[in-house]
Amino acid sequence: MKSLPVLTLGLSAMLAAGAARAAPPFQDCPFAGPMPNYAPTEKPTWENWDTRTFIITKDGNNTEFAPEGVVCIQNYSETPGKTDGSTLENSENYKEAWEQLGAEIVVDRKGYIFAHLRKDGKEYWLNESGSRDDGYAIREVAVAPLQRTLTAPSGNDYRLLGHMPGFVADAPTKKNFDEFTIATDKDPITVRGAFYRVNYQPPAKPPERPVTPHEIMANYRAALTDLHVQFLRNDTVITARLEDQGKVIWISVGPGSVTAVEEKPFKLTVQPPTADAMRDKLDKEGHIALYINFDFDKATLKLDAQPIVAQIVALLKNNPDLKVSIDGNTDSIGGHDYNMKLSQDRAAAVVAAITTAGIDAARLHSAGYGPDKPIAANDTEEGRAKNRRVELVKS
Repeated sequence: MKSLPVLTLGLSAMLAAGAARAAPPFQDCPFAGPMPNYAPTEKPTWENWDTRTFIITKDGNNTEFAPEGVVCIQNYSETPGKTDGSTLENSENYKEAWEQLGAEIVVDRKGYIFAHLRKDGKEYWLNESGSRDDGYAIREVAVAPLQRTLTAPSGNDYRLLGHMPGFVADAPTKKNFDEFTIATDKDPITVRGAFYRVNYQPPAKPPERPVTPHEIMANYRAALTDLHVQFLRNDTVITARLEDQGKVIWISVGPGSVTAVEEKPFKLTVQPPTADAMRDKLDKEGHIALYINFDFDKATLKLDAQPIVAQIVALLKNNPDLKVSIDGNTDSIGGHDYNMKLSQDRAAAVVAAITTAGIDAARLHSAGYGPDKPIAANDTEEGRAKNRRVELVKS
């Protein structure tokens, strides 16, 4: 074709220019000058380290191939008034030009050329693609290993993981005790403990070759591997589990954030209402709502319920004529009959704990009302939490 010598000369000149400059400012990616009557729509996009997915078709089967390294992307469109180019001519030109440079053509079809080039001790993957005559795109990957740049933990970083150079950490979110749902390759896992999250902002002045999410995640993946974690999900989001300083730690990493939960048991920090306070409330209102914790979906009292039970016992011992009803209540999640039974069982469990402490069972009554006596709307978690209660009612 008559345009081949022109394109080939352009490629050779670009190769020489690329060898002389680490971050070339030219308008084309290396090994890919423009076709006559085409021009770049903008400067090429350079990415410091990334990947691009290419499709290789063999025997009717498509295989994805994703090399990693320095990436250059350039788009071309026909210059004004020029309409004689074609998808076929463009593909054939790049195919032959790259072959003259010593490249192996891996995919050869109209509108999609994919080539492998080894030159001067380096490896490149080259792609020309275009589905219309009026423009096409060049994508190139100069294969290179990851250059790890994640900093050591400091400042607002989570104590086990640093950040990418130039990125700035926001003030972290810290919770002494909270729960967080970890994504995995299978079902999500909800964990509880000390919560830490820090978000990162990219550099105010972007570098000449921007850091991509792929490079960020590869850096974190390498750092987590050094910590000998168990990866639970390992793609665009990384989640992992590890043990450190005797603690089980759950970590979730995205391109702009790190979240960690250090497992620990719940410790009651809010003091339960005293026996005197309960008596005052009963005298004034006739009932008092108590938030006694049970095992999930069961009528088994948790250990942190004992201080509240102890105050009920003290109330009844201090007031020997007082008789009370223990009423169980639930939220509206689940079947009505099931919730009625659960609330009855939980009320009975509280009565059993009180009688075990020496209170005459004749002074006690238990009842379960399930979701039938809400004190808040059940359409929010906060409202449902208020409804899940045991009420002490003066007989």
